Amino acid sequence: MIRTMLVGAIFAMNAVAQHLTDAQIAAAIKAGESKQFSHLVSECRAQPGFGESLAGGLVGGIQTTGYYDITLSADEGRIAIMAAQAKRLYKPFVLTDVTEDLLKPAVVVSVEPGKPSSVKGGWEVPALIEHVVLKSKAKSAEAIQPLRVEKEPVEWSSTLGAKAEGNRAVAFFEFDAVRELPPGDFDMVVITPSGERRCKVGVKDRDRLFPSRR
Repeated sequence: MIRTMLVGAIFAMNAVAQHLTDAQIAAAIKAGESKQFSHLVSECRAQPGFGESLAGGLVGGIQTTGYYDITLSADEGRIAIMAAQAKRLYKPFVLTDVTEDLLKPAVVVSVEPGKPSSVKGGWEVPALIEHVVLKSKAKSAEAIQPLRVEKEPVEWSSTLGAKAEGNRAVAFFEFDAVRELPPGDFDMVVITPSGERRCKVGVKDRDRLFPSRR
């Protein structure tokens, strides 16, 4: 799973460390362990447009029109995700496991491919992830590029013996670059050979995750 990739990641950012308090870190760990951390992340589902999905249904075979579940997190959200994954694996995750690198400001966008499904005349799977960017809806021509993108291959098999390959990805962005995006909603954009898949981070989520941006 995408959260497994996050557990082993080292967040080597250039920004000056901005430490959370011990109480904030402890609260994030507790939220992750109890799986009650939706307030620390922004989640949405990216799907192809209606026209693209309709065209895929007419073609048949393996169709790269599947969806992606996308999660954006900042400091506390990243800690909560790691704590949740550690508990799932029956591993400890305590205050001392939150390293100096993890406390450096960063924004992480995790892209998990959706489960393939049977459609009329074929099999629908997510397209291969090539890149991930963030784009303001107010200034759609501008894109925030990630500091790096880590990818992991995925393979699916159908009950009829068909196989398809895809991947999942984790993109790391500079905290200040994301915080200073123009006011309003912004999109998390997954770039694939079959076109872009995007979903938004709304104003309410921005205010929760980046309260000091204004």
